[in-house]
Amino acid sequence: MGDARDLCPHLDCIGEVTKEDLLLKSKGTCQSCGVAGPNLWACLQVTCPYVGCGESFADHSSIHAQVKKHNLTVNLT
Repeated sequence: MGDARDLCPHLDCIGEVTKEDLLLKSKGTCQSCGVAGPNLWACLQVTCPYVGCGESFADHSSIHAQVKKHNLTVNLT
């Protein structure tokens, strides 16, 4: 089997993300509407610090992904 990057081209867009980075982001709020967790999603695009709410709120994380073409996120719960 080939390298994972051959299977998914989006993997080239991810920077190095540490557990500490994700824990820090998980204590935040949606950067668009200010709602607090628990359903927050962090963008994994290199140099993009965006954290947005999920579909149980206004779904700003999906809007960010569609507008910016940042296709990989992680749930911070």
